[in-house]
Amino acid sequence: MGALLKAEIESMANELGFLRFGVAKAERLDEEANYLEQYLREGREASMSWFSETDEVRIDPRHEGMLPSAQSVLVFAYPYPRLREPLHYGPGRIARYAEGRDYHNVLKKKLLRIERFLHERGFEARHSVDSRPVFERAWARRAGIGFIGKNCCLIVPGYGSHLFLATVITSAELPPDAPLDGNFCGSCTACLDACPTDAFVSEFRLDSNRCISFLTIEERGSIPVELETGIGEWLFGCDRCQDVCPFNRSKRIPDHDQGPFDPLPVHRELDLETIFDLDDERFRETFAGSPLKRARRDGLARNAAIVLGNRAAKRALPVLRRVHETHEAPMVREAASRSIKRLEESEEA
Repeated sequence: MGALLKAEIESMANELGFLRFGVAKAERLDEEANYLEQYLREGREASMSWFSETDEVRIDPRHEGMLPSAQSVLVFAYPYPRLREPLHYGPGRIARYAEGRDYHNVLKKKLLRIERFLHERGFEARHSVDSRPVFERAWARRAGIGFIGKNCCLIVPGYGSHLFLATVITSAELPPDAPLDGNFCGSCTACLDACPTDAFVSEFRLDSNRCISFLTIEERGSIPVELETGIGEWLFGCDRCQDVCPFNRSKRIPDHDQGPFDPLPVHRELDLETIFDLDDERFRETFAGSPLKRARRDGLARNAAIVLGNRAAKRALPVLRRVHETHEAPMVREAASRSIKRLEESEEA
């Protein structure tokens, strides 16, 4: 019964465009629990308080906050477009995963079909697309989909790390797949060495306080001045540790239906100066369906001010001076002021 049900789900996953599907037994993640405890103890979660608030749920899918009847964790991997070189848009650089439509919405619709399929057969099920306290990478490793690289990303042999992960926790007992264990990175430290803000404490240990993805997306206040130049032209997210990974250069993801994740026109057409002038309504309209909404209006304007300063272009000074004098958000004015100082110092040098 379990093997047949698993085969049916795998067939559905293929039809829905998922590149990989695997199953892990639903149980407490003891190894990951120790990692999470150290991560929180050292304060490496930065201001992402949801990690400490949901730690017990995150390490055990059978927790009352998740699905007490859980027997299996189904893991799905969906690729997003990967080019040889990242696209350079007018508004700065955007992480590849965020170039197209918001993956939460796209993949949720696919998972709901699988969830309904299980419900119709009398099983409980709860889906998650980075939306519930689920250790997606840990379950993906246990389900045999990939391994955790030194940059803390899940890497799928033959495909790399440019994939979205999604899960369905269910009361159905399905045959688990063999986990993918081992040190596949060997002695390579390209990802650690390439990080512009030195966000890696050591192999497999990321300090979110210094991570460009955290700083440009989740940080709601000012970005530490000592990290601003390291951000470079990253307006939203960062791909640096993935760009240099040999697993992302060795093979290209084969032809795949990538429609939802093709770059949105707004990401090509919008310029940095326009971002400063968006009010709440225009911000929502401009970035409707885009992951960039996550940074919020003031956060994206703050990032834009930093990027303009890092470009070291004199023509940005009038815009930055206007932003420093008139923008309503203190952190945006502060970022503009620092960028003005960097540009003026570069002129004098």
